[in-house]
Amino acid sequence: MQYKEGYLLDNRYKLLKFVGSGSFGEVWVARDEETDLDVAVKIYIAMDEKGLEDFKKEFQLSFDFNHTNLLHANYLGVNSEDRRPYLVMPYCPDGSVSRFAGEMPERKLWQFVHDVAAGLAYLHHQNPPVIHQDIKPDNILILKTGDYVITDFGISKQLRQSMRQGAAQLNSAGAISYMGPERFSKNFMAVKASDIWSLGAAIYELATGDVPFCGLGGSLQKQGADMPELPESYSEEMNIVCASCMAMDTWARPTAAQLRDYAAQVLSSRSKKLPAVPWKHDVQPRELAPSTAEVPPQEAPAPEQPAPSPAVEPAEDTAGVVENLEAPAKSGFVASERLQEKESTINPLLVVLCAVIGLAVGAGLAAIII
Repeated sequence: MQYKEGYLLDNRYKLLKFVGSGSFGEVWVARDEETDLDVAVKIYIAMDEKGLEDFKKEFQLSFDFNHTNLLHANYLGVNSEDRRPYLVMPYCPDGSVSRFAGEMPERKLWQFVHDVAAGLAYLHHQNPPVIHQDIKPDNILILKTGDYVITDFGISKQLRQSMRQGAAQLNSAGAISYMGPERFSKNFMAVKASDIWSLGAAIYELATGDVPFCGLGGSLQKQGADMPELPESYSEEMNIVCASCMAMDTWARPTAAQLRDYAAQVLSSRSKKLPAVPWKHDVQPRELAPSTAEVPPQEAPAPEQPAPSPAVEPAEDTAGVVENLEAPAKSGFVASERLQEKESTINPLLVVLCAVIGLAVGAGLAAIII
């Protein structure tokens, strides 16, 4: 059914104003007739019984999440007229941060980085970790206090897939703009670092007014596109943070906790000189091998890879550097430079050793024959 202003949802929530729609539903400002409060209602697409049951289970799992930078849903209902599930949330009259795209001053941008990273750090430290998978300015709302809060968390990949099938559509172009290069791999699986790439893309959009890589996300980055830079009005440190988040190497990106802590340090600093970024930030895109540079992405031959190690998230060393030498090969992630360097060192040694052994064996056989 088509919702209109004045419609009374489940005889309680009177729809007042249409806010917008996305891949999975539409958002309205509504008046709660029982409490006489304005609330936000997100009405999702229609689902079958299994979809509704999965939706309820995920709502139950995320209901206890409590963090300053997460917008908590207060109630889950199912409209009796069309069986569409909906969530009731606090109303944020200032809307989403997307309205500041291209106009956000650096101080506010640091606050944005801090708040979103803090919310992500909380989600990523759940057991099991919660990967948002859809970080973008439209999903970051502004509270009356000025704090930024993440919405649409707690929806698993499986449920998103079900809803996409129900909507008979794939990811929208808007979502693609915030997808890192690993998400365009053959066997992609959601990891925390993918949320970090999306945050970097959001930083770039808020600073410039445009999405990076012409809206093609990491798919263009995989073809060797240069890392975009922020306008000169932004500090070198903000440039480093943005580029680090969008690093081509999945495991070279900072963690949400590192971003939160560094942004907090910047915001609390009274000095004009910003503190140095504590993690490594050599994030220039790697050159593609000549054999694949001229092959279209969809036709590029997939190299044979060894059986993947168990997928693990990057560990943080004492210096705060993000590293992981066990990135799964078949998930489309590039192995770390250190591991590649190690392999390139071992192989020549093996060749020399085999040659020496061959010479020794040959000399021994010659002596026996003589």
